[in-house]
Amino acid sequence: MEKIYDKTVVIKYLEKLQLAGLFETEKLDFFIVKYQRGEFLSQPEQPIKYFQFMVKGSASLYYLDENGSRRDVTLMDGEGLLGDMEFVIGGMPVFYTEALTPVTVLALPMEKNRKRLEQDCRFLMYLLKQASVIKMFSARYAVVFPRLEEKLIYYLENDCPRRTLTGMETSAARLQCSRRQLQRVVRKLEEQGKLVKLGRGRYRLNS
Repeated sequence: MEKIYDKTVVIKYLEKLQLAGLFETEKLDFFIVKYQRGEFLSQPEQPIKYFQFMVKGSASLYYLDENGSRRDVTLMDGEGLLGDMEFVIGGMPVFYTEALTPVTVLALPMEKNRKRLEQDCRFLMYLLKQASVIKMFSARYAVVFPRLEEKLIYYLENDCPRRTLTGMETSAARLQCSRRQLQRVVRKLEEQGKLVKLGRGRYRLNS
């Protein structure tokens, strides 16, 4: 992990994400954090010290069930925010957030700015919208398509360029299942002729 306080670079990323429009509060002390693949942006039992707005890279959110098995929740791919739940309800992070690629975030100290941000209506509205988007995304896949096979086909048809699955780990995170579960369904659909294998970890939906 590397922290960067260069104001020129910070301003560049603030403009890229258009973050200034999310706050009424001025002169917030943002800085940059860079993670290497495999490093954790957050994990249970370690308090979150700052908001993290993703600038680039991919990270997987997951938890470990009572048997110690990994359960994927979602994928942050080039955008997203960490620290919103902890800011609102307090406590330690619930999920592990692991960098799947090199990740760059804009960080904002949480407790240092809490009083000002709790009075920032524009920022609080942003947090509310974030929670709504996550709930809607989860409902779209979990409620409308209760079976993983159905979710995968919908995902290929609507979210994948050229209806092609690329990368088991990333796709499993998006579909909120384990890599093993996804591989099992992919093999089944391939045997049925619904998927065509293009290479290692790459499958196209057969028209």
